[in-house]
Amino acid sequence: MIEIDFEKGEGLIPVIVQDASTNEVLMLGYMNREAWERTLATKRSAFWSRSRKRLWVKGETSGHFQEVKEIFLDCDGDALLLKVDQVGGAACHTGFRSCFHHRYENGGWKTFGRRVFDPEEVYKK
Repeated sequence: MIEIDFEKGEGLIPVIVQDASTNEVLMLGYMNREAWERTLATKRSAFWSRSRKRLWVKGETSGHFQEVKEIFLDCDGDALLLKVDQVGGAACHTGFRSCFHHRYENGGWKTFGRRVFDPEEVYKK
């Protein structure tokens, strides 16, 4: 029987999130069993925050939810790929569409793309 192996990563597995229409990689997060079950139940991506040590649903603060369309498990059973519709346009907590908005060029990192929202306004930090 094929199952997710949460034990390899000490209870957490990496999750790549990709836009279902464009295949753009939006982010990388981590799931424990609770986040996995919440994702299945709600059809919205949920993750375990390693820094805050708690479950969080993508978009719960910003309104930029991820509606899960397809789920893939890798051959070792220890990594997931979610294909999602990114509601609101931004996956990154810094306000960019993708968390991967820095590109290495000519010996340094360059930021590309534009912010979809202002994180200071959204998160009121």
